[in-house]
Amino acid sequence: MVHLVRKKIKGRIYLYLEETARVDGKSKRVWQKYLGPESRIKEQVNYQFKPDFTISNLDFGLPIALLQIAEKLDLVDIIDKCAVKRNQGLSVGKYILFAALNHCVRPTSKSKIQNWFKNTALTQKYHPIDTYFDAKAYSNHFKYLSEDILEKIETQLHKKLIKEFDVKMDTLFYDPTNFFTYINPKDNQNLPKHGHSKENRFTLNLVGLSLFCSSDGGLPVISKVYPGNTQDAPLFRNEIKRLRKRLLKVEKLPQDLCLVFDKGNLSEGAFEEIDEMKIHFIASVRPSTQKEFHELTSDDFTLVELPNRKQVGILEYERKLYGKQRRLIVSFNPKRAQWQGKNLDKKLHKKIDEIHEFFKTRLNIKKWRDSEAVKLKIEDIIKTKKHFQWIDYSVSETKGKIKYCASINQHKVEEHYKTLGKSYLISNHPTMSNYEIIWLFRQQYTVEQAFKYLKSPNLLSIKPIYHQNDECIRGHIFSGVIGLLLMQLLTRKVQKQFPEMSLFNIIELLSEIELSLIKFKGSQKITKKICEISPKAEELCKFLNLKAEI
Repeated sequence: MVHLVRKKIKGRIYLYLEETARVDGKSKRVWQKYLGPESRIKEQVNYQFKPDFTISNLDFGLPIALLQIAEKLDLVDIIDKCAVKRNQGLSVGKYILFAALNHCVRPTSKSKIQNWFKNTALTQKYHPIDTYFDAKAYSNHFKYLSEDILEKIETQLHKKLIKEFDVKMDTLFYDPTNFFTYINPKDNQNLPKHGHSKENRFTLNLVGLSLFCSSDGGLPVISKVYPGNTQDAPLFRNEIKRLRKRLLKVEKLPQDLCLVFDKGNLSEGAFEEIDEMKIHFIASVRPSTQKEFHELTSDDFTLVELPNRKQVGILEYERKLYGKQRRLIVSFNPKRAQWQGKNLDKKLHKKIDEIHEFFKTRLNIKKWRDSEAVKLKIEDIIKTKKHFQWIDYSVSETKGKIKYCASINQHKVEEHYKTLGKSYLISNHPTMSNYEIIWLFRQQYTVEQAFKYLKSPNLLSIKPIYHQNDECIRGHIFSGVIGLLLMQLLTRKVQKQFPEMSLFNIIELLSEIELSLIKFKGSQKITKKICEISPKAEELCKFLNLKAEI
């Protein structure tokens, strides 16, 4: 028979469940199970039969998956060793970690970051934050991140990527960009400046950012925040010098590296630095500097298929460029030629329509009764000299009436269409085929995509920048770059198992995963459960072993 037993031990009542049976004519206990103190059992009975509970849902999947990456990277320790502060409140590393995670998960202003933090599962991993955790606290801690300190942090992270994550650094992509701001700079501010906005916000002050990204995962390994009025070419010369120093620190030989960059960074000084380092490079050059190849047509190329199944034509030459003999590769892209042809056709038809619209109500009225005036106006509307060869026009006078005719010369235009779609690359790589050079240069989108993420209002979201001193601007952008690094490392890890998943697929699936905290009235115990999720999210959760973090 199973029955409940009360035992009084040191003044407290404890309950046991036990079963007795008759053995050899005697009553004996077969088994006994300890249930707990009588007072606690009463509480449990109350909320089991009359459940009164609260449920809180915390954002779990994405912040915890990124936190796993940050812990493997030793991000907080590296930052704290480089940016030393006294042992008070949160360390600089933790401030940067939380800012970076916020950039990745749900970008918000620094004044609202504490509210965001309270609604994530990060509260289960860290003790309650009872110190300042607001915009002013971030401003105070960004001041620890000078340019020299950031260089030390990035160098240690660079080494960690090579050692712990086995990231290949044989190819780096370089590109600069700028962010428009709403800052009215003070006299002591050097970063916000008027310059050439790459987002066409020319009335606003700009802050620049340059990145070297690895081909393996698109990871930002070298970054620099610079004044918005700095031109790309002189900046690149200085960045090459920084690259040389970094390679020495991470024990990489310059001749083992291939650097890929765009035509906006070209200069004699940059190539002098590159040649001195004996570094391999691939760069695009402006078509206006290669006029001897303008007459090449699509018939001069034999198409080959790239790994992405797109077709290109390739011709290779050798020319003296920037002081040395370089490999010059002419690439023909049929898709690009088609796009350029359609674009030119639209422009020419627009010119014809402008001419017709202008003279619709003016011809043979006042000054437009003069044939020479009409002719000059047509030429003024056409404007660009090269358009004259594709637009035929004439002006005649019959019985005092002016007539004009303007039309597209289809024969000349179609001949010109055959010369479109070409781009030009130069390289000094001795063993790479021209096919491989073209394919590798096309991966330049890696760093362009990184800038797209940083400028997105829903992902990383560096803009808007409101900080009122250079140290804070630099720290704010650095936290965004760290967020980009964590996000790309997570994507790299997942794609090894699920190659079909994009970064946005991963974010969407991990955002499904929430942690429910269930608390019954009258009990201090909190039950933790993962909310119901889709099968694909469950598969990703299992792969990342997220449930072990509960």
